[in-house]
Amino acid sequence: MNFLKRFILIVLLIFTSKTITLNAIAVSKLDLNNKVVLITGASRGIGLATAKYLANKGFRVYATVRDANSLDTSKIKNVHFEILDVTDLQSIKKTIHKIMIKEGSIDVLINNAGFALGGSLENLSMEDIQEQMDVNLFGAIRMCQEVLPHMRRQKSGHIINISSEQGVYGLPYGSMYSASKAALEAMSEALSIELLPWRIDVSIVEPGPVSTDFSLKMGTREIENDPYKKICDYMESSHKQKNDREKLESHYQSAEDIAKFLCDVIDAQEPQLRYQTNRLSKGIVSMKLNDVSGEDYLRKMKTMIEDFQKRLIDTKK
Repeated sequence: MNFLKRFILIVLLIFTSKTITLNAIAVSKLDLNNKVVLITGASRGIGLATAKYLANKGFRVYATVRDANSLDTSKIKNVHFEILDVTDLQSIKKTIHKIMIKEGSIDVLINNAGFALGGSLENLSMEDIQEQMDVNLFGAIRMCQEVLPHMRRQKSGHIINISSEQGVYGLPYGSMYSASKAALEAMSEALSIELLPWRIDVSIVEPGPVSTDFSLKMGTREIENDPYKKICDYMESSHKQKNDREKLESHYQSAEDIAKFLCDVIDAQEPQLRYQTNRLSKGIVSMKLNDVSGEDYLRKMKTMIEDFQKRLIDTKK
């Protein structure tokens, strides 16, 4: 478990102590075989699990990967894999054109491609930050801009942007990941209103911790006498403590859990704007959004940081 995952889980434990998967979404009985789904970032994790799950449920699924060698698609049935880089507009245009020629419509777009940039703000180069925003935010925007003309002509569609709890609260040592997701959420809220005349829905899905190999990149900017190194190193290694690890990992959801949740979101009669994938996350997001001054969150985070620092000192004795 990397230190960002551990940090997320510690934040969750500060607020509450139980995780229950949410599956009480009102769903319709639509014929799923008529829905064409385009999902980005499908080489592993949530994206791959969702592509498989939706295909098994009868959706016509187009799953995109950036690297043709990133997985063996020969054993994955009923999923059409396409090469697409969300940072490359021509790549996006080519793939969408191909799908439209073959299917005539794109009913659901799931913007899932993304990665987490870790490290203190001082540890992040501008190149690191630009890459984070280019994939997590601008990539989703590019996809929306190219798919929306087709959805508007159809006068129907559903855009699902995979965000994170960290789009609601700023996580220490994950500031730019939080920033990218916060911007994605703000964009999604505005877009949902803009698209009302065409009956196109926009949903934000905020998964909690997921037991998957999520892509993490550490900041590359070096600092002389780096004051953040010790606490980052400690957070990265402390998961090796068996009791803590078992307690934290009990709060994970699987990629398959999220895939099922997304299927329910797609088939909802009246999709919500924002979803959390478990009750623990829903409680945290609710408390954070009601903390209008932000002071309660800062107090809780201060307590957490002080606890980490105390443990770090104790390990040296």
